[in-house]
Order: sequence, then C-alpha cells, then structure tokens
Amino acid sequence: MDAYSVIEKRMADKYGQATTARKAVGDFMMADNHAVNVKSNNVAKQNYSPNMISIKKMHKWVYEDRNELSFLFVDYEEDGDNLKILKESGLIPIEKISWECLTIEAQGYGVIQKVGPLKIIKRQTKRDFYKGFLVAYDKYLAKERKKHERFAKRLIKNPDTIDW
Repeated sequence: MDAYSVIEKRMADKYGQATTARKAVGDFMMADNHAVNVKSNNVAKQNYSPNMISIKKMHKWVYEDRNELSFLFVDYEEDGDNLKILKESGLIPIEKISWECLTIEAQGYGVIQKVGPLKIIKRQTKRDFYKGFLVAYDKYLAKERKKHERFAKRLIKNPDTIDW
C-alpha cells in the first residue's frame, strides 16, 4: 500500500471514519456534508507544489452545494517498511487557508496548489476565501490565455498550402 493511502487510512481511523473512493471530494467524511482531504508530505522529498483539489470540484462542493471541506496536512518519514507521522495539522476548513500560500495552476479546469508554507487566517470567512479565489482564478485565466495564444500562433492557418 502506498504511503499516502496508509496515512489517509490512519487519519480516517483517528477521526472514527472510513476512507472514501478515490474520486470523492475528500479522503474521508466527517458528516454527509463535510469532506476531509488529507495532504501528506514525505519530509525526505522535495514536494514543490502539491495539488490540493481541482477548482471545479471545490467550487461545486463548497460554494454551489454549500458543503464543508477541511484539509489535514501530515508530515511523515519512511524508514524501510515503517511510516512515522511527524506532524499533523488537525482539521483546517478550506476558508481559513490564506491565498498567500495557494495558487491555481493548469490541470483540467485548474487545480489549487499549495505553493508556500501553510498560512492560516482564523477569522477569514468563506466569502473572504471566495474573493481571493476570484483573484487567483483571474490570474490563472490570464496565464492560460497567453499560453494558448502562443500556441495558436504556431498553427498552420491554411493546411492546403502544405505538401503533406
């Protein structure tokens, strides 16, 4: 079993829950409307920008369906077959995470990535988090537009002129 699967199982067990299917919003559920996504980090490796959740999945679950989403950050190390949890954050609601440590990058419709040390804003509301999301999404769209415009310049506008 992969280290992340072991950690997800341990965290779900700790909270008295079962793990969910791979395509679910969270790795386990605290309630029917509260998903928990476990983010594990092997301290011996360089994990530059771990994916947290797709923006489409987050938006539907949290903002359209009005559910709760929390993250649980776990640092661990492996020693042979032994997996040792060094630190865990406890449950952190998504809206308490600062956009200073998050970004949206290209994968599908976009994915939220953690790009710096975790920064929590205890008084931040879902509305505040959403405002930050909109700013980050605008930046993401601008980067994507530029990327597609650069590629579009390479396209052959009249394929009939090419000797195939």
